[in-house]
Amino acid sequence: MASLPLIRISPSEFQFTESGSGYTSRLRLTSLQGQAVGFKFKTNAPHKFLVKPVVSSLTKQGMTIDVIVKSTSPITDADRFLIQTVALAANEAEDLDSAK
Repeated sequence: MASLPLIRISPSEFQFTESGSGYTSRLRLTSLQGQAVGFKFKTNAPHKFLVKPVVSSLTKQGMTIDVIVKSTSPITDADRFLIQTVALAANEAEDLDSAK
């Protein structure tokens, strides 16, 4: 049985742009559910990438959050990224924020 997606990620292709300080990508996560959704951003090279926020929650449907990924090194085919999501109870969402 297929489950419904909890979030929409845009753009659908992960794209980095070169800047004076390295490489940057911005992803927008949007909640598609009427309940809180938690997410965690993972990479196979955590020492190479600065991700903000790594862990957070989207507390209502339509809520969006921008995730910024930065690197001082060029991006290679070996670099991998994963965004894990989970439906949360309202009280769980209050405690889930890596910025705290």
